Amino acid sequence: MTKRKIVLAFSGGLDTSYALVDFREKGWDVVTANIDTGGLHSGEAEVVKARAEELGAVEHHVVDARAELYERVVTYAIKANYLRNGAYPSCVGAERLIQAEKVVQVALEVGADAVAHGSTGAGADHVRYDAVIRALAPHLEIVTPIRDERLTREGETEFLRGRGYEVSEKVKLYSINEGLIGTSIGGEETYGSWEYLPESAWTYTKSIDEAPEKGVELLISFEKGEVVSAVTADGEPLPNENNYDILSTLNVLGGEHGVGRGIHMGSTMVGNLARVGFEAPGMLILIAAHRELEKLVLSNRQQATKATLGNTYGDLLHEAVYFDPIMDDFRAFLDSSQTRVTGTVRVLLHKGNIVLLGSKSPYSLLDAATRSGVVYGHGSSLWTGEQARAFAHMYSVPGAIARAAASPTD
Repeated sequence: MTKRKIVLAFSGGLDTSYALVDFREKGWDVVTANIDTGGLHSGEAEVVKARAEELGAVEHHVVDARAELYERVVTYAIKANYLRNGAYPSCVGAERLIQAEKVVQVALEVGADAVAHGSTGAGADHVRYDAVIRALAPHLEIVTPIRDERLTREGETEFLRGRGYEVSEKVKLYSINEGLIGTSIGGEETYGSWEYLPESAWTYTKSIDEAPEKGVELLISFEKGEVVSAVTADGEPLPNENNYDILSTLNVLGGEHGVGRGIHMGSTMVGNLARVGFEAPGMLILIAAHRELEKLVLSNRQQATKATLGNTYGDLLHEAVYFDPIMDDFRAFLDSSQTRVTGTVRVLLHKGNIVLLGSKSPYSLLDAATRSGVVYGHGSSLWTGEQARAFAHMYSVPGAIARAAASPTD
């Protein structure tokens, strides 16, 4: 009798290691799929493959999805200036979309009967995976032992060690998910609202105390809202061979200067409140620079409308609502809004701070106003003092009327 085949989204971490062994013991042929969305560094793909083979996978696939993630997800997150609840750049959450798509692709290629992921039922990742899998391959069974059996990390560790497999103490204590957009960190401290993560929990960003005394200045350039180059103030360009290279480099550079750490707390897709640590230097730097350039070239109404629609788009993306046609409408708006978002921003990274030093653009509204004779704080050749007085008078009328209405007389 031929064994049933299952494709497991495999990171080599605790949850997916447990799932692989569990499936194998239950009689499945397990094919592992490691989807690289920026979490694999030099040599790590081989380490994950070795772990899969050690645990009994019959096949192992590595899919490099970094360029696609950047093109389809990151560019629009930057155009939208999206930070969930104004703080969190959706780190690994938004990457699950691409990961789930690629796992389905592997499953269809190998003729699998089912797909699996190691998400718990307490967060949002299990919803993201299921939503994408059901949209792309509704005939495939979805198997999720961590979610269904409500397993604990301690129980999974005991299971694996009891069979002779090693589990590192850091993996046991913290759930760490690294990707191009950022790294999320969950552990005992994030289960409540008071404690901060200890220094040992952070993966690559330096503390403010450890960051260099001298910061680094960058010139980040955009064309129609997309990052095209970044150079240091002394003219050294950041790598830019692949579309994601600048973001990857800024993750490392920003981390060296203590930029990018945070803890986000907000409502999950299932309605409960959750808290997670994150490291996302690159996205925070690029979004800050992009927003600064937009202030120079977009009208107030454009900025206000973009802030609302961009946040809605980002929230839907974060929640894996990708295949609804409304998302195409949002992207069309975002693309249109970026027509004049071209220029360069000066950014200083220093001791955990992103300092915006200046910006310039051929579409600068400030330069256009100056050419027209309007200089803030000094005056304008476009109106007279009498006209300015009249404007101020008319502008004050609604407030005066409201004040009078609040203090009626008999």
